[in-house]
Amino acid sequence: MRYAGSIAIGLLVIVAAPVRAQLGLKAPQRLSVAADTPAKPVAAGERFALSVRIVPNPGIHVYAPGNPENIPVSVTVTAQAGLTADAPKFPRAEDFFFGPTAENLKVYTKPFVVTVSMKVDGGAAGTSAHDVTVVGAVRYQACDDRICFPPQSAPFEARVALAGERR
Repeated sequence: MRYAGSIAIGLLVIVAAPVRAQLGLKAPQRLSVAADTPAKPVAAGERFALSVRIVPNPGIHVYAPGNPENIPVSVTVTAQAGLTADAPKFPRAEDFFFGPTAENLKVYTKPFVVTVSMKVDGGAAGTSAHDVTVVGAVRYQACDDRICFPPQSAPFEARVALAGERR
């Protein structure tokens, strides 16, 4: 009977998401996201690290990349002229036993930082210093100790100071 109850709750969550969207209601974010860039200006041709800080809410876990049957957390940087982004680098995940499905999984339950190596292309930096905004999103499926919620995205942005050409 416990299994039937879990299925009923899961179906309710799945059905409630489209209804909530049609009514214009947003699901609560189950994690927070912030992005940081270097404090010093970055010159054309230089690489820099974009650090995306992700903090799951208490009692929440998100799946790490590498869990084939689950939706992993992902970080995407929106493409824009003058900047290139490498693939994100994720920290080591925690081992987690998910009782309802009796699975051993790789997850994040504590704050973690995903690093994206980026490069300022030659055309991005002009003769005087200026800024560019890096925009992106974290896509994830959050779960608690009983159910998984519908996938969500959390946007982020960070300003990068660009150094002018060196003379």
